[in-house]
Amino acid sequence: MTDIKKIYLSLILITSITSCGPSDVIVNIYGVSEYNCSTGEYRILKPMPMLSFLKPKKWYTREEFHEANYKDALKPYKDLAMSEETLSKFLPTIGLSNEIFNEFTMPVDCENPKDIKF
Repeated sequence: MTDIKKIYLSLILITSITSCGPSDVIVNIYGVSEYNCSTGEYRILKPMPMLSFLKPKKWYTREEFHEANYKDALKPYKDLAMSEETLSKFLPTIGLSNEIFNEFTMPVDCENPKDIKF
């Protein structure tokens, strides 16, 4: 009988610990993307031509967003003999990537999180 009580109490303890963990605040943006207010990450839910460098359903921080944008913009010039200085003149900067990131997350109000609909 004591073994059953120990097992039962253990199960109750485990379920209470796992259910009380912190949860992220995620805002759905027009049904095509999401912004995680808790971590500051962004993801698209389905392929978008404007953000073709992002993989659907993968979370991106600002840095990862810039890396993906930069790598995608670099693809056509990969095998050309160009200096980093020349490439930097027309490849996206961190500032430009942040502006794009901000544009897509602009409607989100993390102090009053609610889904943005049409």
